[in-house]
Amino acid sequence: MFFFSGCLPKGDPADPRVVLISIDGLRADIFLDPGGNGFSEEDLPNLRRITSEGAHIKEVTTIFPSHTFPAHTSMVTGKLPFEHGISHNHPFDPERNFDSWYWWADSLKVPTVFHLAQEKGLVTAATPWPVSVNGPFDYNIPEIEPMRGERMSTLDLVRRHDKPSKLIEYFALFGGLSSSEESTHGFQRDLNLHHIFKTIFKKTLPHLTGYHIFQTDGVQHLHGRQHENVKEAFVFADSLVGSVMALITELNQWPTTTLIVTGDHGHVDHHTDIRLNALFEQKDLLTIQDGGITSWGVVAHPAGGAAFIRLKDPSDDSMRNKVVSLLEDVSWGKLLPARDIPPALSGYGKTDFLILAEDGYNFHGELEQPFIFEHGGGGHGGDPRNSQLKTTLFAMGRGIEIGAVIDSSHTTQTATLIAHLLDFPLNYQKPAPAVLKTSVLTQSRRERNKE
Repeated sequence: MFFFSGCLPKGDPADPRVVLISIDGLRADIFLDPGGNGFSEEDLPNLRRITSEGAHIKEVTTIFPSHTFPAHTSMVTGKLPFEHGISHNHPFDPERNFDSWYWWADSLKVPTVFHLAQEKGLVTAATPWPVSVNGPFDYNIPEIEPMRGERMSTLDLVRRHDKPSKLIEYFALFGGLSSSEESTHGFQRDLNLHHIFKTIFKKTLPHLTGYHIFQTDGVQHLHGRQHENVKEAFVFADSLVGSVMALITELNQWPTTTLIVTGDHGHVDHHTDIRLNALFEQKDLLTIQDGGITSWGVVAHPAGGAAFIRLKDPSDDSMRNKVVSLLEDVSWGKLLPARDIPPALSGYGKTDFLILAEDGYNFHGELEQPFIFEHGGGGHGGDPRNSQLKTTLFAMGRGIEIGAVIDSSHTTQTATLIAHLLDFPLNYQKPAPAVLKTSVLTQSRRERNKE
């Protein structure tokens, strides 16, 4: 069955391959100032091992809005959100109160490195990856969950969209996978996905694998940046990375494998939620019925550290003036009309206004009153130039310069790095970060000159 049938695609052990691990919410400052963030130098031994046996980029600037789905997509396309089409975690859909997610790969406007790999005849896997449902993968445990009120469970949705069909059943029946609904949350979810990743990698050696670790983000949302549970989650994630490294060693794959470990964004703490659409209802600018937005003259698309404000009719100057009058002098946000949005904050694309949360505040999508609601925790989505929202990157193995340490790069440059390592014709604007061996860059240039 499946891996034992001999008919599924496999990579040749001698082929170059890349394993891309994303640790959700991986913060650069944990490594820049471990003591100040509740860590010791010994707490994350596997990531620190990569810094000595491979390369480290201290700070990686994410995209705007600094959310999981846009950032992961920029990581594998080399493009900004408005260019690749995933401009938010949630599509603009006020009537559903922005409850749906960009689960589907057909939302993409440009190819990812997974598309380019498949076009080249390489084997691809996602265990899992955002925006992966029906995507370019030979093996896929898709990242998908039910919308609010949906009867279908997370496991049911995964079973419906995994690839090859019934892949999740293989692990449930033969792999010792916990298949309860509880297993799709928390540490157990990451343990299950880790088991799936290791099995697929060991048996099929994909040329390009995307592997997403979740728990580090969830605990920061719940507790903020420096809670003891946050440290526990990062130590756990580091152990999963160590297990991957041990598997690559066991299979004698370091001569052909590049391991890249990075994050999608950092986190900032907040003490208060601002429910903008509840405020707009209070001012008779939209209508809420049965927990949903039924009509609107203006609506906010909240993104945590920022929100995008759209007019139903962009030519309605009266409504535009009402928004300015309501929001221009609030203590919890800085309002920018579209014409004043700087290039660094242009990732969302078309909007009438952008409002950035002031320190300690968070724009939430709940519709209930009061619109100002005391609620502590961690979040992201705001200005990626904020040092607390920066992530980091570690790389080792084939093509990586041992001991290379550089100060900064951008999330989009991760795609460029992968393209160089697997010799893809990525249409990129930014160069690969300077962690590659010169021979890899020379080889890539030589191959391009032949075309």
